Amino acid sequence: MKTETVKYFTILSIFAFMVIAMPMSSIAAEQSEAVNATVLNGKSNVDHNVLAHYYEDQAKEMQAKIEEQVEAFNHKPSTSFLGRNGQRIKKHVVYKIHEFEKAAEENLQKAAYHNKMAEEQAYQQKFAESDRIKG
Repeated sequence: MKTETVKYFTILSIFAFMVIAMPMSSIAAEQSEAVNATVLNGKSNVDHNVLAHYYEDQAKEMQAKIEEQVEAFNHKPSTSFLGRNGQRIKKHVVYKIHEFEKAAEENLQKAAYHNKMAEEQAYQQKFAESDRIKG
């Protein structure tokens, strides 16, 4: 009887996890499709301005998450860090802050790259337009 109950509970929990996880993956797929659709213009050229703004927004979100974690870490009562799991909780919060900082830095680097590419793209368009006017 116990093995059947465990088996049903396991199947039910796997099904519940799948139901919960499905909408998140579809939301992520929709976001990436939306970014791809707005980034490409009619000539299949990449709009680097849009990408730069996207990565800047992502970096701002990471900074907000960092501030949120630091705020939670600073206002956490010291009694919650006592006990068996206290040090583990501290390390986990510090790890999350570090990961958010790395993600924000990567997004800022990508934004800087796309800003540079957008400037080059604008320069090339101006050069092409000036050539059309003279010719």
